[in-house]
Amino acid sequence: MTDNNPRRGMTFYRAVLKEEGWKGLFLKLGPKAAILLFLFFLGKGLVWLFIFYGGYELIKNTF
Repeated sequence: MTDNNPRRGMTFYRAVLKEEGWKGLFLKLGPKAAILLFLFFLGKGLVWLFIFYGGYELIKNTF
């Protein structure tokens, strides 16, 4: 991770998270990056939850 490019993509942040964990992400990239990545994964999980719950409700109300 010696890339000094300030415009890093999501793949860079995910790679740091995978290699070094949340603590490494916090120490290496700062709290702002750790909080934003946490919110990204939280939002992604909530979207999947709404999709599955909405699909369940749709099937339940149809039959």
